[in-house]
Amino acid sequence: MSGSTKQPWDPWKMYDISQEEMRAIRERGKMREALKTEWQKKVTDPHRGAHNGGTIFDPAIQRFMAMRATNFDHFKVTPKTTWLGFAFVVIPVGLMTYFTIRDKNIREAQFRAGEVKYKDRTWYFMY
Repeated sequence: MSGSTKQPWDPWKMYDISQEEMRAIRERGKMREALKTEWQKKVTDPHRGAHNGGTIFDPAIQRFMAMRATNFDHFKVTPKTTWLGFAFVVIPVGLMTYFTIRDKNIREAQFRAGEVKYKDRTWYFMY
């Protein structure tokens, strides 16, 4: 043990990817920053509207907006989407309807049987 030299451990330089992959990640980050800077320059240009129109065309934004506009055209019915539709639309609406009608019927039966005084009713001006 005394013969081995201990390397200083730097957690910021230890990755589970190769040096080439790390270099590629850094290059993509630089390209992304350059695109962001260019976009900010175009968006904040005060003379943008003075020269032949004032809109900026970005293909990525155009693809995103086209995807949003045609989302329903590409919808496919699968068992998963069917169950999600039932779970988030049909079942909650059905349960709310059931409990609302049940509570209304119970309350109406109490009112008709005289178990609740008129002055103790909630919403007494409606019944």
